[in-house]
Amino acid sequence: MSRLHTFPETMLAHARGAVTVRRWPRQRSETLRAWDGADLYLLDLPDTAAAGPALVLNDTCGALALLLPGCVVSGDSWLARAALLANAADNGLTFDEQRWCWPDQPWPAQPARVLVRVPKQLALLEYQLWRLATELPAGTPVALAWMDKHLPGNLLALVRRYLGDIDLLRGQYKAHGLTGRITGAAVPAPPYPGSVAVPGFDWELTVRAGVFAQDQLDVGARFFMQHVPSGVSGRIADLGCGNGVIGLVAAARNPAAQVVFCDESWQALESARENAARYAGSADTAFHLGNGLAGCDGQFDLVLLNPPFHRGHAVDDSMARMLFRQVARRLAPQGELRVIGNRHLGYGGLLKRYFRQVSRVADSDKFSIVSAGGAVER
Repeated sequence: MSRLHTFPETMLAHARGAVTVRRWPRQRSETLRAWDGADLYLLDLPDTAAAGPALVLNDTCGALALLLPGCVVSGDSWLARAALLANAADNGLTFDEQRWCWPDQPWPAQPARVLVRVPKQLALLEYQLWRLATELPAGTPVALAWMDKHLPGNLLALVRRYLGDIDLLRGQYKAHGLTGRITGAAVPAPPYPGSVAVPGFDWELTVRAGVFAQDQLDVGARFFMQHVPSGVSGRIADLGCGNGVIGLVAAARNPAAQVVFCDESWQALESARENAARYAGSADTAFHLGNGLAGCDGQFDLVLLNPPFHRGHAVDDSMARMLFRQVARRLAPQGELRVIGNRHLGYGGLLKRYFRQVSRVADSDKFSIVSAGGAVER
């Protein structure tokens, strides 16, 4: 009997129109829908009478942008931008790439309104609210929406800090929302970018808003640092680099190598770029914003990876499997992939689907480090 798969709905039908919306990268066995109740909640809000485009923050796959003609979109995720552009093409719509803004790029001077999907990283939201409060005209309406199951406990206090009086709206679609306005009053500056100290090195790394391990170096990175190989003279990839600490350690231990920092988060890659400029010395470094190694030329002699096992709030190992496949295609014949993960994730067994040689490097109470090489022919 063949195994049955339940595929998510892809047609988003709303009073504003109907569009096909899918996640990016495209997967044959996708299990997650590309929009949720927070998107529907924001789409249901009435338009304002003010002239000018809407400003949309943190659209995950384009569900908002495709149904709000002329809007400007700002976000941190390269994958979200890729999903938006692909979905626009699927629907025969034109989305001018100039209407996408990365976190530090200018927004429209006077949007008619601002619609915000509350992101998983509250630090990113605080940074965005601060920019709204200090850059947009007083009176600009702002609306936020979130899924009820993902409501952060301190969200309302955070929003009041930057928008003043707010109106909490009734819930629907298992989501809630609120509205407020830019007051024009002085607001406190957020504590971003922050910095973290690196044990064993005289480094204070810049960490931009929303980047993992905002306040201190995480335990997994500390453990991984102890097991970064030396003696590599070719190319090294710090895949999913975050603030760049693992790539910096690799550069320090392998001065003849080129280190390529890769991430899909604009904020993460900018953090890594700033930290490399400060601490990588004369090392040969490069930076790649995109979907893993896709679009990165050449082979790699060493790839260092702590794979994500969430997509947004959902637990999902498809990103890890995609990254393993990418590395298998791009690893030099004698190259090594070195992976760290929580022990319960069992990456050793998964890696055997893609590599002939898989071995355990080290274990801690929480983490395992696994080495893999010799790609399986596919």
